[in-house]
Amino acid sequence: FHKLCYNSSITTKHLNDYLNEHGNDSALAVDTIHGMTPLHMLSMNPHSPSDAIAALLDVDVEAVFCLDGQGKISLDYTRDYNVGGLVALVNGLCNHRNA
Repeated sequence: FHKLCYNSSITTKHLNDYLNEHGNDSALAVDTIHGMTPLHMLSMNPHSPSDAIAALLDVDVEAVFCLDGQGKISLDYTRDYNVGGLVALVNGLCNHRNA
C-alpha cells in the first residue's frame, strides 16, 4: 500500500479499490523501515491529489497524528511536498471536529 501511495499516478479510485480489497485496517499499516503509514507516503507525494489524501484521512482520522521514524506527522510532509494535500488534511480535521 505504501508503494501505491507514493506512485506518481495515484488516484482516489486506486486508493479506494485497494482499501475495498484489503480492508480499512491497511490504512494504519506501518512501514518497518521508516515507520510511515500510507498517509505519510501519500502526503509526501507531490503528485497525489488532495481528494485522495482526504479519502485516506476519512478512513481513520487518527492516522494523521501518527509519528514516523523521524518524529514527523503527515501534516509535516504535506506542508513540505503537497500544499493541496495540506489544505485537504486541515479541512478534513475541521470537518471531523465539527461532526
